[in-house]
Amino acid sequence: MQKMTSKEQLEGIIRRPIPRKRVGIVHLKMVKEEKTLYGMRRFGNAKEAVEMVRPLFQYMDREIMLAFSLDSKLQPMAVEIVAVGGVDSCIVDVKNIFKHAILNNASNIIIFHNHPSGVPETSREDKKVTMQIGEAGELLGIKLIDHIILGDDDYHSMREHDELDWK
Repeated sequence: MQKMTSKEQLEGIIRRPIPRKRVGIVHLKMVKEEKTLYGMRRFGNAKEAVEMVRPLFQYMDREIMLAFSLDSKLQPMAVEIVAVGGVDSCIVDVKNIFKHAILNNASNIIIFHNHPSGVPETSREDKKVTMQIGEAGELLGIKLIDHIILGDDDYHSMREHDELDWK
């Protein structure tokens, strides 16, 4: 039996790809469902951001997380609910947060979530997921501006409390 050269082996594989597998052809499309007037200017601090999103959390009986996509001037472009949890926890898939931001061509994001208990204290899990989001954002070139936790009448900005340290 005659021994084949590397080039001949490669050509044989190209002619007869093994194993054969069907691959999906994918098309992504962003559909803007609705627009709402949020104000005349961008928000400059966590308090202004909270005033804008508080109505979205007003009647929530479980933890939810929202992602705001922001342009390079920190103006909101879109908001999406990226995770829904139970009464005391919420499983967050970092990919979903950035899928939203990438589809909106965002330069920055702000993450909001509520604590149905009414106490906006940062938990160990909140810090961990914030670190994961921040690191992923650095790789993608989409900066995490803040992670804000809403309680009944108060909020906790991780940026204002210097808790956005993942470097």
